[in-house]
Amino acid sequence: MATDFTVDRNTVKYVLNSSGDIASVAIDTPAIEYNTDGTYKGLLVEPASTNICLQSEDINTTWSPVDATPTQSTEETPDGDTTNKYIKLVDDGSTGTGQVYVAQNITVSGGTKYTASVFLKKSDLSWALLYALGTGGSPDPNQYFDLDNGVTGTGSAGIDDATIVEYPNDWYRCSITWTQGAGDTSFQFTILVADADNDNTVDRDGTSSIFVWGAQVEASPIATSYIPTTTASVTRNKDDISLTGASDLIGQSEGTLYVEVDWRLATGTDQVLLELNNGTGNNRIFIYNDNSPVQLTMLIRTNDGSIVTNQGEASTAYTGIQKIAFAYKTDDFELYRNGSSVSTDTSGSLAALSTLTDIDIAQRFDGIQQANMHIRAVALYKTRLTDDQLADLTS
Repeated sequence: MATDFTVDRNTVKYVLNSSGDIASVAIDTPAIEYNTDGTYKGLLVEPASTNICLQSEDINTTWSPVDATPTQSTEETPDGDTTNKYIKLVDDGSTGTGQVYVAQNITVSGGTKYTASVFLKKSDLSWALLYALGTGGSPDPNQYFDLDNGVTGTGSAGIDDATIVEYPNDWYRCSITWTQGAGDTSFQFTILVADADNDNTVDRDGTSSIFVWGAQVEASPIATSYIPTTTASVTRNKDDISLTGASDLIGQSEGTLYVEVDWRLATGTDQVLLELNNGTGNNRIFIYNDNSPVQLTMLIRTNDGSIVTNQGEASTAYTGIQKIAFAYKTDDFELYRNGSSVSTDTSGSLAALSTLTDIDIAQRFDGIQQANMHIRAVALYKTRLTDDQLADLTS
């Protein structure tokens, strides 16, 4: 891919490498990510995003501690660093019980969906609470996380989503997603030590602690790849992956598109997985995940402005690896997923389709509607594969 396709992302990107560390990927380089066990996960493609949470790796700067003492530790962080950093959140030892936390006030836009995430690891305590105060919610979004078993605990109303994702060395990336109130232009991102599920009152004896690293707040429906910050917000550009002048690779009157992904559902956005086009909005053959209704869709648009086929199946329950193929030929269109046909169309002509020249991976012809997931494999066939072949290909 790096040889044939143009990869345009003029910023570094951070993904989990095969050694189990979050590591930087150079600009304009495919961001291949791995699972926690070192196995291949896929090419991580994402839209642009900005981390507006400052000092993402230092809870002793910019953050405000309450009954807490941010402490230096050589505990290995998810990027493999063992430098003595302020990553341990521990109570201040003032005796008694109470809430122990660090917080940061963040300016945001009203009426916008945000995701706050942070890497957490158990220390003397194994529960944490993430709180977004001042969102206009009633109550404000908050969620407990079990850092021992890697599961979410009690969550409040007002949360659109909450996730906990395992990383090496007992770290977890925890996130909450909500929609900011229309008139609320700031909130307080709060990270609390917790004693148990639904219990954020802890002993202030100098031992109530967890490890905290890699905080991120972004205008996004999910937590995207980690974006480190210090004294200012940082933007990671979108992944723009395309190949032009590829007409000889594309079946012009019939063919099959294949894409294998590790699925991440990001609601509120259309996501193109694979597209053939001639650089314009007409003359396109593509597989995408529609937002309304939320469904995996096969679509063809021809030069006369007409839509030849546009149908699919609901994708809200998709998780994990999805193998998808779209076979096309006049009056013979079919969408396969994981070994089964999910949509067919026996009416439609490709006569008005102009020569297709470009291949776009995980985006539209104009570079928008990026997918927000891992692309594991892509293939094109210049014939409409048989149903048996489609079943085998996607199994």
